[in-house]
Amino acid sequence: MKGTLLDINSLTIKHLSRLIASREISCIDVIDATIERIQRLNPKLNAFITILDDQARKEAKHADSLIKQGKYLGPLHGIPVSLKDLIYVNGVKSTSGSKILADFVPNYDSTVTRKLKKAGAIIIGTNNTHEFACGITNINPHYGSSKNPWDPTRMSGGSSGGSAVAVSSGMSLASIGTDTSGSIRVPSSLCGIFGLKPTYGRVSKYGVMPLAPSIDHIGPLARSAWDIGVVLEAIAGYDRQDSSSARVPVPSYLNEISSSERKSNNSKDSNNRFKIGIPKQFFFDMIHPDVMEVFREFIDRLPGSGITTISNVDVDGTDKIIETWRAIRLGESAATHNEWMISRRQDYGEDVRKMLEKGQEISAVHYINALTKWRHEIRDAFLKAMVEYDALLVPTTIIPAPFLDQKEVEVEGKTIEVYFSLNRLTTVFDITGLPALNVPAGLVDSKLPVGVQLVGRPFDEARLLKIAYTYEKHYNLSEQFIPTPIM
Repeated sequence: MKGTLLDINSLTIKHLSRLIASREISCIDVIDATIERIQRLNPKLNAFITILDDQARKEAKHADSLIKQGKYLGPLHGIPVSLKDLIYVNGVKSTSGSKILADFVPNYDSTVTRKLKKAGAIIIGTNNTHEFACGITNINPHYGSSKNPWDPTRMSGGSSGGSAVAVSSGMSLASIGTDTSGSIRVPSSLCGIFGLKPTYGRVSKYGVMPLAPSIDHIGPLARSAWDIGVVLEAIAGYDRQDSSSARVPVPSYLNEISSSERKSNNSKDSNNRFKIGIPKQFFFDMIHPDVMEVFREFIDRLPGSGITTISNVDVDGTDKIIETWRAIRLGESAATHNEWMISRRQDYGEDVRKMLEKGQEISAVHYINALTKWRHEIRDAFLKAMVEYDALLVPTTIIPAPFLDQKEVEVEGKTIEVYFSLNRLTTVFDITGLPALNVPAGLVDSKLPVGVQLVGRPFDEARLLKIAYTYEKHYNLSEQFIPTPIM
């Protein structure tokens, strides 16, 4: 038993939950193995800011007692889950990766935390993040930078970088991150895991430190599409405490995935079950050749999993993407931090302070045009493009993970800042609020993961998960994307 648990990094929630439900392993064994792994790997990878080892062990013992009483709570029962260190847990320090909130301890649970606990999950700790989630590299001057488990000399990506590192290296079975510019999908791409930015309003933001409220999203990171589905099912839904929360019913994502799996197994011809569109504009204007090669290989493999309808599509209005995102993201984050920028400016890291200063320069006219006009035009263009398709498919990042000290990268003869190279292809789905799922696609130079994004209609996360699971199951992705250098 202990030998199995020591190899917990090779397991998914789907596999582990069955072992827990059948009492082949105990919740306390799972938590002990997880804590041992964190203690061994976190000093090298810096994925956690706070580790809740004693609290997690107590909760695991309680979880075991419930199972013995016949009160199994479902697939998350006894599963260790971590949270980005700006998602509140009652009585647990929540720093937002900052010096300003270094001693802040919330006296209530966020809605996401409360729902996870209700589903039986055990909060194992809080994950390192770019300061105030205000960046995409996870280079943090206050708590140190999280390091990519595939190559610790490289960035994890951010701002949910600690979450991605924890999941990729097996220090957590799943994590909850935030995404305002690509902060779930970028580190998921660079660390070789699944990461979902749900539709805006699908998951409550109550009890989460805001950055740019009009485009802040909360979502799960995990090692399989099935795992993403079970976590999303637990945390999604309307919340009256969040004014942006949507009154839209939450389907059973696991039933949707299972139904798709049964149809695939029983159908004599499972081809053409999903139609995929690939936008012609914007996404391939600037991309590293090695990443483009991985993307092409991913497309070539799609028919092998029964997805054979793949076509190029036109998307209008892409020339306004960056300008629209910049006005909303920088303008709202400057407003969020206005008081601290007056009273505690010197306590921000240099990169975050400079970004907030840029936000202070955004004009009201520019912001209002972006918020009330441009982003709706861009959203309508993407919805029009996917009318005949189940999803759109684009790369997640234009480069693999840069080195930790790298400031600029060369892409097709052009020198660009790392920041803008990492979030170039993700911000559009924050400003439009459309759901986007990172799927591990392949390795650059056989050593650095990069992903692709499946993009869907509003509140149609189930379809994205079904497509991803179809592909994942055929190619055993959760077994392929396990980093080995520091394991």
